[in-house]
Amino acid sequence: MDYVFYTHAEVTIHAGPDMCALTYKSQCGPPVTVTAANDIFTFQTGGTPGRYYYQIVDSKGNVIQTGVFDIRQDLAHAPADFDPRSQAAITLEALEAKIAGRALTIQQSKVTIGDRSIDYMNSIEELLKWRDYFARIVAKEEGRGAPKVQVCHLRRK
Repeated sequence: MDYVFYTHAEVTIHAGPDMCALTYKSQCGPPVTVTAANDIFTFQTGGTPGRYYYQIVDSKGNVIQTGVFDIRQDLAHAPADFDPRSQAAITLEALEAKIAGRALTIQQSKVTIGDRSIDYMNSIEELLKWRDYFARIVAKEEGRGAPKVQVCHLRRK
């Protein structure tokens, strides 16, 4: 099961039968183990947003559940330079700036997409392809889908 939590929050996850310990880890720190009390795992998320992987073990140390949870930045504790937009929205803005010839900041002129960097994209076709790709992702994130085409057939009687 996957979860989403926010930084600086107390988290509670139901501990089912035989679940005695939950261990979670991200790339940015050592693993943290939480034991179940009254059938609940309770822990403080801390201040580091990111993707965390967890395992739940039984009393014999057998892994009985594995999953992922994301910790997102809560705005109340965000640093002054925190940008709440998704990576797709930031990349889309950088691509549009590059296409318009107005990449304003070093970040906008050096955004990396996969193993490619905007600095090394020479063709407008490639930039437009990536812009359309990220525009679809942002539209999906914002609850907007691609425009639908409806065809209406009129018939004479």
